[in-house]
Amino acid sequence: MPLHVSIEPDTGTLDTRACERLVRETGAPVFYSPAFLRAFEAFPLHSVERGAHILVHDEDGRAHAVLPVYLQRGVDPMGALAANRPEALDHPVLLSHVWHCYETTIPALSPEAARLAVDAMGDLAGEWGATLYGAANVGADSDAARVLGAAGLSGTPLDRMWSMDVSGLGGFEAYLESLGGKPRREMRRYLRRAEESGVRARELGVDDADLDGFVRLARATAGSKHHNADYYLPGVFQGFLGALGSCARVTELRVDGRLVASLVCLADDTRHHVWCLGVDDEACEGFSPTYVLVAHALRSAFEEGRPTVTAGRRNGWFKARYGFHPTELQVFLS
Repeated sequence: MPLHVSIEPDTGTLDTRACERLVRETGAPVFYSPAFLRAFEAFPLHSVERGAHILVHDEDGRAHAVLPVYLQRGVDPMGALAANRPEALDHPVLLSHVWHCYETTIPALSPEAARLAVDAMGDLAGEWGATLYGAANVGADSDAARVLGAAGLSGTPLDRMWSMDVSGLGGFEAYLESLGGKPRREMRRYLRRAEESGVRARELGVDDADLDGFVRLARATAGSKHHNADYYLPGVFQGFLGALGSCARVTELRVDGRLVASLVCLADDTRHHVWCLGVDDEACEGFSPTYVLVAHALRSAFEEGRPTVTAGRRNGWFKARYGFHPTELQVFLS
């Protein structure tokens, strides 16, 4: 059956039910769910000049590939392009996916459909006046990387994503036993000290969580550790989280009612995403709130039966110590 390409300017014209089926069929991460795409459209987490969704479908309307693309200029919230492809900052670039997605892929039922989407992206780049086009945060050994390379785009190392397969572990205690002696003792010590300090942990839906408090903590953490507080735009980030709905959960740590740490996790059918956090280390005497938040996220992953836990980019020393494994991410540009 022949395949056709359509360029959908927004999620209002996109067949979101067909896309949701495609995401599930291909095992694509939550960043390709209609909820995530709609949330970014309503609350852009970084500057975009234009956006569209490239949809490859058959005559019966079944989606065979989808590729969200965004025209950007000088957008580099994590400094990754400046360090690896600085020329991309001087020109309009049509990129997939957004920078808050650390697992860019091409949800497609076949390599043919994926290639059609990439070729359509090149055509759209020309129409929109983009000097370059491509994809960022693509796994170096992924099907998407092979399709992009075959289409003539060159890949350059960009960052690393961290993830862990927990399907063979029977729960959080079994996970702890799988660690080396020192990391295991340190995790248990911090959990014990947090309990002794009266820390109260709660996992909440976005409607009940203190989203203003999360953004305040996240901006302070990102600013002090990575000099990119605006990764969490005030007002915009709260709106985005609210629009995500049930695929996002927030874990809050409070001491005497005061919010001292907050973690946002996302979920899809197979992954528990430890997505972003903010902490006030000075308010947590004797323990690290990061350890406590990660422990709660892992417990949730085990309880929900999701086989993979992803933990984004950066802070590799901590993640390697606690069982996460790196995947090289690349940026592919024309």
